[in-house]
Amino acid sequence: MRQNSSRLLPFSFTQTHLVVFIRFLLVLPFFLLIQCGVPKGEFGWTTTKMEEMDILEQHIQTITDYKMMRDDLIFSPSDTIHYVYQFSRTPGLETDFHISLNRYELDFVEIDIKKKRVEPDTLAIRDEFSLLRTGEYLIKIVHEGDTIDEVKFRVLPDEGYTQENLEQELAGDQTDEIIKYSR
Repeated sequence: MRQNSSRLLPFSFTQTHLVVFIRFLLVLPFFLLIQCGVPKGEFGWTTTKMEEMDILEQHIQTITDYKMMRDDLIFSPSDTIHYVYQFSRTPGLETDFHISLNRYELDFVEIDIKKKRVEPDTLAIRDEFSLLRTGEYLIKIVHEGDTIDEVKFRVLPDEGYTQENLEQELAGDQTDEIIKYSR
């Protein structure tokens, strides 16, 4: 009696099994793409004048109203800038994120970094920045070395920019005396 050596599998595929298996293989990547990766979200902003509050007010203050936006963000140096990053779906409560604040010099330079986790009840990350100098800033939300989202904003003086205070700011940022005094 001769054995059939062309059978590689211990069971036989019928035509129906083969069609179902091929459909499964075609749909599987879509399910993996939907569930994999960290979800994106939206930035929300609000400001307060923390230096005008006493210590008790600062500790019990709860910010709940944020304006969700990412374009044309301008703040004052006297503002305490509160932000929220609201995820579209849960990224996992034990997931660590790094919030990087960068200031534009000749390029964006990291000036602050904080490690945060998502708040379980809101699926959001909240934080604040205060006492920022005038200039352009960039906030990055980073997970395992990959930037998930970022947004730019500017801090402008309360009185606005005039040619005189713009020159003073540019001269004050220069460490090279030749460049500093040649403006």
